[in-house]
Amino acid sequence: MNAQELVKKYAAGERDFSNADLKGVNLVETKLRGINLHGANLEKANLGWANLEGADLTGAILKGAMLNAANLHGANCAGADFSDAKLKTCGLREANLEGANLRGAVLVGAKLVGANLRNANLSKTHLDGADFTDAITEGADVTFTETTNTVGLVISKDKVSLKKIDRLQKD
Repeated sequence: MNAQELVKKYAAGERDFSNADLKGVNLVETKLRGINLHGANLEKANLGWANLEGADLTGAILKGAMLNAANLHGANCAGADFSDAKLKTCGLREANLEGANLRGAVLVGAKLVGANLRNANLSKTHLDGADFTDAITEGADVTFTETTNTVGLVISKDKVSLKKIDRLQKD
């Protein structure tokens, strides 16, 4: 299915696109509130500035997808694969990301206020300036994660893993 077909069907009232193959589609700035993309393949899709508020992305594949400034407020993304995705300034307020794979994702400036990140894989992610106020992060893997200027991120000491940086000094 291509982007035009999806948008046309959505405009006609269809909301269930479970398991759809949407690899590489361009859905920039589309309004898809409440859409069901459960198990859909959105690998390398461009969803920048899209409105996916309340969407069902459970188990969806979003590897390498572009979701910069997308609105996923209240979206169910449990078990979704966002590995290497770009989610700069993405709105994930109250989203369910339980068990989601965000390994290597860029979440610079993302809003994760009240989000559920229980057992999510956040290893090697870039979280500079992300807001985790009231987010649930129990069991989340934050190994080798960039956490500069994050707000509200609670990490248990046994989960913290910092790389030692050696600096060469010149005489």
